[in-house]
Amino acid sequence: MSTTITHAGGTITGSMQEWDANAEARSIVHTILGRADPDITLRPTGLRRGEFTLVFPSGAEAAAARAVLAVPQSLSLSNSGVDEVAMQFVVAGGDLGHSLSSGGVWSLRIPFQEIA
Repeated sequence: MSTTITHAGGTITGSMQEWDANAEARSIVHTILGRADPDITLRPTGLRRGEFTLVFPSGAEAAAARAVLAVPQSLSLSNSGVDEVAMQFVVAGGDLGHSLSSGGVWSLRIPFQEIA
C-alpha cells in the first residue's frame, strides 16, 4: 500500500503500516436538576486527528521525510489501497517519531490534525 504525502516542495512516498484516527464528538449533554431527561446542544463532529506510521526502505529516506514533516505547512495524504485515509492535514497534537526496528525497518510516527 503506497502512501503519498504532497507538500509545497514535492512528495514523500512510503508504506503505511498503521493508522489510528478519532473525531471529537462535540454535542453537549446538560444535566438538569429535578429532570430525568437532559437538554442537548447538538454540534457537528470534529475533523479526524490521530497518528499514522509510514515505513521507508532506508534511513536516508526516513530522515528526509522527517525533515519535511517538521516544517509547519499544510499537507495532503493519499493512499493507493485505502481511499478512506485521504485528507488535508497538518502535523500536530503529538510527537513526530523516527525509529529503527531490530529488523532494519525505518519508520515515522506522524501525529496529525485533519484540516479539510
